[in-house]
Amino acid sequence: MRVLRVLLIGIVGGALALVLAALLTTPGTEQAAPAPEHPAATAPEIRPGTLIERPRGFLTPAIPDKFDYSPSAEIARQSTRYQSDGLSWHALLPPGDAAAPVVVLLHGANRDGLSMLDMWQRVGRTRSVVLIAPDAPAKTWAAQDITAPRIAAMLDTIAATRAIDRAKVYLFGHSAGASYAALLVNRGIGPWRAAALHGGYGPPEQYLPTPKAPPLRLHLGEGDHIFSVDGAQAAAAALAAAGHDTELHLIPDHTHWFYEIGPNLAADVWGWFDNLDDPF
Repeated sequence: MRVLRVLLIGIVGGALALVLAALLTTPGTEQAAPAPEHPAATAPEIRPGTLIERPRGFLTPAIPDKFDYSPSAEIARQSTRYQSDGLSWHALLPPGDAAAPVVVLLHGANRDGLSMLDMWQRVGRTRSVVLIAPDAPAKTWAAQDITAPRIAAMLDTIAATRAIDRAKVYLFGHSAGASYAALLVNRGIGPWRAAALHGGYGPPEQYLPTPKAPPLRLHLGEGDHIFSVDGAQAAAAALAAAGHDTELHLIPDHTHWFYEIGPNLAADVWGWFDNLDDPF
């Protein structure tokens, strides 16, 4: 019955996600990005990935006094802003000489990279992780905003001044950034070891069979008013069918509001990234 439910959810969730993508275009709304092109290739037979669903109750936030957030002035001072290959992006570099892992952070619609650095700065400093957070050129992500050459340009710029471990480059996205991150990982655009998402996914039919598909985690508040639990289950099932080992983590009493749980979620995600098996 559970398999049948997932299949039915996949059909309904796909249609729902397409409707949401069309409707969520008003200012201040974080919506999904369109799909980048899939690299043309003749792929071998794809091994379906595993699919695990579990609650994540310890991430349930206290009820915020108000839904108001701006990045701290401190993070703007301590980070560095770059421009490369037509993309503006921010970086926070930990001290040290050892090659550091890298997490690329994709923000939600009508935010910027500083909001993601703010949520992840504690992980960056305490775990010696390089954080890179680009700005969407048009407030939300379009299909060709993040390309393999742009990713390479960001990594090369950092590597010129700070040693990085290119075998440990990870991707995290929130809302529209989560939807876009899932597509980048599924389409093989970038050197990603793994990806984690919060509050966002795309239509299940967008995910294509992918050889050596990186593992992926999707976190969603059970009270998210933009992305539904049923839709998340359908997207997770589609990602697993495409070859990704996929985990769906549902957060009780949590909405779409990332900025209340951001630092704790970042720490939990980094613990997962850091404990993955050796890269391919």
